[in-house]
Amino acid sequence: MKNLGLFILALWLIAQGVLSLTSLHFPYQKLVIPSVALTAGVVLLLYVIKTKLGDIGLFLLSLWLILRSSMFLFHLTFPYSDMTVAILGISAGFFLIIRK
Repeated sequence: MKNLGLFILALWLIAQGVLSLTSLHFPYQKLVIPSVALTAGVVLLLYVIKTKLGDIGLFLLSLWLILRSSMFLFHLTFPYSDMTVAILGISAGFFLIIRK
């Protein structure tokens, strides 16, 4: 399940990069791209829960993906939401680097 989540995450990253660099657009882009990120986050979260929170970096990454894509898809906001997402992203990156 981890490999599936990372594969979906890789597809999302590639799509984000290609669309940003080439200025290409397609119908329902604002729905499809965040949905792919949300799917990757859910799959990774299920893996981390299944392994009893053995990988904190993946756990924080999955929360970041779910929160960020949900905020975009459903127009969710809360006080300090930008700061919360940024700190969550930094924390996820840190724990992914140190492999915890």
